[in-house]
Amino acid sequence: MSYLMGIDLGTSSTKTLIIDTDGRTAGIGNAGYGIRIPQISWAEQNPEEWWEAVKASIRQAMGKAGVSGPEIAGIGFSGQMHGMVALDENKKLVCPAIIHLDQRSSEDLEEIRAIAGDLMQKELLNRPSAGMMISTVYWMKKHQPEVYDRIRYVMSPKDYISFLLCGAIGTEYTDAGATLAFSVKNNHWCTELFQRLGLRETIWAPVHKSFEIAGKVTAQAAEETGLSTDTNIVYGAGDSMAALTGNGIIESGCITCNIGTASQLAAVVDKPIYDPQMRVQTWRHTVPERWVVQSGTLNGGSALSWLKNKILKTDKSFAELDLEAGRTHAGADGLYFLPYLSGERTPYNEPKAKGVYFGLSMMHEQGHIARATMEGILFNLKECLSILDDMSVKREKLIASGGAARGATWKQIQADMLDMPVYSTNIREEACHGAAILAGVGVGVYRNIKEACEATITMSDEVVEPIRENVKIYDEKQRIFHDLFFHIRDLYPRII
Repeated sequence: MSYLMGIDLGTSSTKTLIIDTDGRTAGIGNAGYGIRIPQISWAEQNPEEWWEAVKASIRQAMGKAGVSGPEIAGIGFSGQMHGMVALDENKKLVCPAIIHLDQRSSEDLEEIRAIAGDLMQKELLNRPSAGMMISTVYWMKKHQPEVYDRIRYVMSPKDYISFLLCGAIGTEYTDAGATLAFSVKNNHWCTELFQRLGLRETIWAPVHKSFEIAGKVTAQAAEETGLSTDTNIVYGAGDSMAALTGNGIIESGCITCNIGTASQLAAVVDKPIYDPQMRVQTWRHTVPERWVVQSGTLNGGSALSWLKNKILKTDKSFAELDLEAGRTHAGADGLYFLPYLSGERTPYNEPKAKGVYFGLSMMHEQGHIARATMEGILFNLKECLSILDDMSVKREKLIASGGAARGATWKQIQADMLDMPVYSTNIREEACHGAAILAGVGVGVYRNIKEACEATITMSDEVVEPIRENVKIYDEKQRIFHDLFFHIRDLYPRII
């Protein structure tokens, strides 16, 4: 029997999943790493730590699966989007990876957007934000020219790991679009943007389909990982699109609420539509001739992790916190949380935003705070949903994804606040599974992505229906959440 491997290079850890061709999990590996904050608003990671984590997770997964390198037919990738890895002419790292949480380029955004001008509507279908590669490269050219001058190649995080495994430098449509240097509408690097910004046109990697083969595992990578030099490497996708693929969300009308480290509402569409106000993003999907309209927020499960580990400092599991929050009334008895611990990109492009608990009283307990934190993440996503509705994006079925797809309270809040039944798949590592699916298509196990999804994905029998009373409560409280943000927005710059 042959197997497929999906590697997800996340923000806090790498996961490696091995499945058989029917989609059954054979083995999973996981290894973590940290984020460096050398200055306020900066966020960096060491790609060498990624590589060590990837190697460890591959060996763990293969050990648990009881398979050897030659049994792996193909490897696909998922990865954190927007960030930048820069290499010199010798293909060595120029600087630490500057990741999607980084806000250093916020000071240059007004200038970048003014220069981009009509290209945002004609080609990019998005507005550059801090943490996106185009903004980071421009910031480096302007503020660290000696580093910029050494750059020969720039690539997204997962593409660096692909390079280490097979030796080829390249990317694919989903991650290319997320750099904000790529024409999402017409599928090519936006050379006119490079010219306007004064950036070199030769540093950007060739772009491929998500299921195209990049190369085979090199001898050195095989020695370090236990993989075989006969195994093909497939380019894969940015984590959002890989997770959509891993949940079978590939047709128009499907929408997902994904709450991982960050959070997203994403809907599949058949044409490259965009929000004229550029509040949400339009990306390429892994499926040819499909796009994704997405509200990519910076804050999600990371807020609950922060609460659990840094504020409550509790040994309770996330499942226990979910249950405790579930014993609290919808609306957390008047407690609100603005979840902007990492600034925000969507629906309000406000890099200087901060988190706020509002309405605290002596009656509030730990369960209230946990629930308010979860609700704050969903209130923010509901603001995003109203934008999708303004765009007339079709949404017929909602599938929960990420860590929040596992908590009963999380799913009920989603159903009540978004006023839709919440479905979920039986896939637990959606991004890894999507990456493995793309590998299977690339090496010919499946004819296309649709066939791969049908062969490997099943739906859970559980469907969470909205509670009408809670829907009404949340509709009323949504207006307060909205007003609260705008009443304090002008204060954010004053506390930096």
